[in-house]
Amino acid sequence: MITCLGLAPALDITYGVDSVGIGRIHRPKWVLELAGGKAVNVARALVTLGAPARVVVPLGGHNGAAVADALAAEGIPATLVPTSANTRRCVSAVNEQSGATTEFYEPAAALDADALDRVCGLVDGLLDGWLAVSGSMDATVIPAVTDALARAAGRGVRLAVDLQGAALRAVLDRVPVALVKVNRSEAAELFGPGQPRDLAVRLHEAGAATAVVTDGAFGAVGLTAGGAWLATPGERGRYAVGSGDSFLAGLLAGLSAGEALPDALAFATDAAAANTRAPGAARFAASDLAGIAAGVVRRLEGAIS
Repeated sequence: MITCLGLAPALDITYGVDSVGIGRIHRPKWVLELAGGKAVNVARALVTLGAPARVVVPLGGHNGAAVADALAAEGIPATLVPTSANTRRCVSAVNEQSGATTEFYEPAAALDADALDRVCGLVDGLLDGWLAVSGSMDATVIPAVTDALARAAGRGVRLAVDLQGAALRAVLDRVPVALVKVNRSEAAELFGPGQPRDLAVRLHEAGAATAVVTDGAFGAVGLTAGGAWLATPGERGRYAVGSGDSFLAGLLAGLSAGEALPDALAFATDAAAANTRAPGAARFAASDLAGIAAGVVRRLEGAIS
């Protein structure tokens, strides 16, 4: 089982428009409403890929109720933690011709004490499998969540993280991490500017057994003690939102099935490319992976460090 934990879920609303302009009235041609947030997107993609998965998210208020309904309607297994704050909304306007997206992301409210205790209790109940933690995390909850993740790793739970800033640093400092998947800018936030391979080396040295740094259309570098590989995507569509989450889902699906890192990287790259075919995060179909030009994975020569 792959458990996806996210502390910043959202009600995602996407508008399809011809263009966006300040001070104008916009009349969308279509509207898409989804349960969102990075962990939800990862879980949606995992379900599509046929991997056993569930999402754990705190939800509150009328937006939280809408997210819960959307999760049930999509058949995404979910453990919902009640919280006092209304769940945020994220609104995107997508240009139908170019795929260019204008985004408005509300800040996620901090968890109340009861919700935080329940989240940590759920983590404490995990005995094995993968735990994927992704999305933003309020500074006030980082110590308690990090403690729970450290206890889970100590029991043999395999931890995968797609975090940034203080949360990523805290986890790397305290927790044995099986997998870190971040984009180039998130890695650079910790270590300064660098090429994806160099940043992956730094993540590996900081404690990630497997480090993966994505770089959009340029591909991704995956690295372990046994070597480094560059995965370059094949055919891509116009809609980039959710590609990183779909990549992580493909990576976890491959690794949890026992695939070696190069094969898991190839699967992840194709899942990310499939995501770009339609608006809305991780809304591809499993059949889309067979209908795109596959990505290419090649080994990078040279020492790891």
